[in-house]
Amino acid sequence: MKRILFCVVPEKGHLNPCIGPAQHLRAQGCEVAFYAPADISEQLDAAGGFELLGPRTKLERHDISRGASFAANIQDADWLRHWIRVLLVEQAPALVDGIRGILRQWQPDVVVIDPLLYASAIAAHLEGLPWVALSNSLNPVLPAGLDSELLQTVRWLAPDREQLFARHGLQVRFNGCDVLSPYLTLALTTEALVGAPPAGVRLVGPALPAGARGDEQSFPWERLDARRPLVYMSLGSQLYYQPEVFGKVIEALRGKPVQVVLSVGELVDTDLLPLPPEDHAQVIAVRYTPQLALLCRTAVFINHGGANSVMEALACGVPMLLSPFCNDQFHSAWFVQRAGAGIELDLRTASVGQIAAALDMLLEPGPGPGPGPASRHAEPAPIRGNAATGSIRENAARIAASYRQQDGSAQAARLISELASGNRRETAS
Repeated sequence: MKRILFCVVPEKGHLNPCIGPAQHLRAQGCEVAFYAPADISEQLDAAGGFELLGPRTKLERHDISRGASFAANIQDADWLRHWIRVLLVEQAPALVDGIRGILRQWQPDVVVIDPLLYASAIAAHLEGLPWVALSNSLNPVLPAGLDSELLQTVRWLAPDREQLFARHGLQVRFNGCDVLSPYLTLALTTEALVGAPPAGVRLVGPALPAGARGDEQSFPWERLDARRPLVYMSLGSQLYYQPEVFGKVIEALRGKPVQVVLSVGELVDTDLLPLPPEDHAQVIAVRYTPQLALLCRTAVFINHGGANSVMEALACGVPMLLSPFCNDQFHSAWFVQRAGAGIELDLRTASVGQIAAALDMLLEPGPGPGPGPASRHAEPAPIRGNAATGSIRENAARIAASYRQQDGSAQAARLISELASGNRRETAS
């Protein structure tokens, strides 16, 4: 029996895309386990009872839901740069020996790593094990000409990062923050979104769960009105503490014949959102949503450009209003807007009228959920152009069709299993 160990960053956006491939590998008869630097056993148990190797230390609450302080801190470029350095480079050396011990004890045939967990790539190399870089972001397919604040930080980090790997006799390639594997690097998308991949990177399609993902939450489905288009908004599990942004979206949609679902995290326990009683039927604010199930009923998805959210929205063919706040969120938004499947707009600085105009454009009728109402706000939104043809809704549907043709979880599992059998070796050179 082949043994596959997933080494993941213990956050939802990093763990969730690994669940589907792990489920497929188990269905093929492989033994599958996970390692993370913190306890993720609750979700692994709910997703099928996968074994967790490594520490059982629970993350403190502020490390799971970063809250107001994190939402404020990311606006400080120096703070964000230091935070990235700590996560990627400074914490890695202390993790290497622990991961090596787990590899020796459990003896996997292949190690599947989160490309941001550098210590796992180093540990696999030192133990002589083949390793797969399974990226939850679009880092592996970033074009050479693209630049961003994150990529500037990566260039600043490059000497220290190369030194970290060189100390262990490992020379590897990177794209963005991701370390690329000399064996196999997987990106969870298709050419319909990103074009042809760089050498050594395989596009396998979206990695969706083959059963329960383990993070499903209860939801008041009975409150949804099938007669009205649904606008769904989520800013992820780290950056949700943006009451002013949620408030502007609520105002932009006030009085329109749509229904709004807001995933607001701990804001649900505050009085910071403008949710007067008369809006009860139009606006549903919850702590956390069963996102995949909800996207199947969504006409427009407002989000922060998180890689997992973008992947799931495109798999469902949902047009997006993207407001990236930091890091690779700007890369996701760049790809989506270039493909004509969404609009990028900074919700922190945009006016209510600009938000309303952008949402009206996204709610225009076409293939998929619709139709949208006319705006009562006359102010146009500052929308960047894109080279794609067709309507936004048509372009989202085109990408969704390509995503339906490639089951990324099954494809990833097949390629990982082949590597475990010694049948293949990719090269990132």
